[in-house]
Amino acid sequence: MSIVASNRKNIESRGDYVIRANKSWFAVFPKKLNTCLDLAKKHGRTSINFVVYRTESKNESDHHVIPYESVEDVFRDDYLTHSEVNGSVRWNCTLKNHLLHVSHSQREVDVSEYYEAPLNAEEIWTSNGLSEELDETKAYTEGSVIKVSVNRYERDPKARDACIASKGTRCTICNFDFEEIYGARMKGFIHVHHRSPIHLTKSECTVDPIEDLDPVCPNCHAVLHSKRDVLSVDQVKKMIEENGSNKSR
Repeated sequence: MSIVASNRKNIESRGDYVIRANKSWFAVFPKKLNTCLDLAKKHGRTSINFVVYRTESKNESDHHVIPYESVEDVFRDDYLTHSEVNGSVRWNCTLKNHLLHVSHSQREVDVSEYYEAPLNAEEIWTSNGLSEELDETKAYTEGSVIKVSVNRYERDPKARDACIASKGTRCTICNFDFEEIYGARMKGFIHVHHRSPIHLTKSECTVDPIEDLDPVCPNCHAVLHSKRDVLSVDQVKKMIEENGSNKSR
């Protein structure tokens, strides 16, 4: 099952425009697009993504996460289609071989670089089990199993926000900041690590966004989960310190 279909509600809650593409074409509606842009602004985002996915694929990550600003010039009013059947106004689109085309426009946009991209910088899901999520200084109930191709454990999609609001988006362990290195496009991108892995509880549990969660970069997150017994933040910090000391000798 598509990871987009599994998490569609949470993806759309941030303003991203989620589209299920069939084999021939799909539609983008200007009214919904404007609604998504307004919702994104309420969450402090400057723009949105078109998340175009397919459900018939065996690859759960068979989707494109296309920044609106990269294709904005082909979503022009003069390319809109007006349906005589139901009166709808829309852009008719195709996405084949990673080429996005809007009917009546004169070009195709190569969106291959956005294939299998992370689903929204604020809400990250990955297939390797390293995704983590968090709302204010409260405790949240998490951990109920969502049935997909394997067992996944449900995170409160709001939990991440409170952790980030308190601790920022710089990695707690190595101090890495995505926006600082890659620019504005990666602003807000960070993983959030559960100090006590949810999958080990096998049941619902309460999570304190400040005490139980830490913002970490994907590299440090992978190291934290590199052993059967999850390493602590302090242990990984010590690894970095000791490695630095060894190199200086």
